[in-house]
Amino acid sequence: MTYEFKSGFAGQIQEMLEHRATMRYSVKNYNKLFANFDRFCMNHFPNETILTKEIAFAWCNDAKGNGKGAFNRASALRGFARYISLAGKEAYVMPSSFFPMPKAKQPIIMNHVELTNFFEATDCYPSGERNVLHDFTVPVIFRLQYACGMRPQEVRCLRCTDFNFTDNTIYIADGKRHKDRCLPTNADVMEMCKRYNQIAEKITPQRTYFFQTQLGKAYTTDWLCDAFRICWEMSGNVTSRGSCTPYALRHNFATQILMRWIEEGRDLDAMIPYLSAYMGHESFSATYYYIHLLPERLALMDFTRSNGIIPEAYDYEED
Repeated sequence: MTYEFKSGFAGQIQEMLEHRATMRYSVKNYNKLFANFDRFCMNHFPNETILTKEIAFAWCNDAKGNGKGAFNRASALRGFARYISLAGKEAYVMPSSFFPMPKAKQPIIMNHVELTNFFEATDCYPSGERNVLHDFTVPVIFRLQYACGMRPQEVRCLRCTDFNFTDNTIYIADGKRHKDRCLPTNADVMEMCKRYNQIAEKITPQRTYFFQTQLGKAYTTDWLCDAFRICWEMSGNVTSRGSCTPYALRHNFATQILMRWIEEGRDLDAMIPYLSAYMGHESFSATYYYIHLLPERLALMDFTRSNGIIPEAYDYEED
């Protein structure tokens, strides 16, 4: 259901969202944020039509737990204020030093036993009463994500036409920042996908999405996270390192590739561009970040040529 903006900023918000969509920027998160902003203004600033410092700080400080929630609100409002200013109207542009990005939590890097436990748990995922494909989908979707290092939203939204079983490739259409890419994929992984496709075709003929709900849509983020959480709990993996999410499979893919290259004596500086392109990173620095996640023994190795490239902190959830 599309939210109808009603505050004094309704017209400007709608125009900005339409502008972002025209520029092919994602508006999904913006829609949610500005629906909240619109309701907040209706309740607390019902007669205001100018974005003031008071309104900006009031809404950002209202974020639950502050932290990243406040950062996301401040970032969205900065973009909104710049849009209004470029249109020649008055608006308070909050400095980027206010509500800075919280330090990213270190992602969980699983060892071989933990990975094995997790994937064995996916094989035991409880059968769904409403969707008989669930117990087939869960083992395949997570193995595929790990094998190709995909972002969770990429593996969720794969279409049947993205798979080329002749060439063993998977096409990632409209990835993050609209970067398409074609992934050469291990033959065993593609064979697993082919078997799943044959089963799914019998249950849901002529489906659009490779992993498709009974409503004909791609699985949601919430569904993927819930399925991952259930499998993680079933796996028996106990960790004090915090919560584990589907993104961990992408991080583990990258670190496993880097470890293998190091063990093979490969030149990381020469190989990083290939991994960066495969993972759809916008810059090499996003890929070099994963060196920080490798075991401590690698700290003794010489990465001097990478000095100045590896960031001290990187928001890995947004890569």
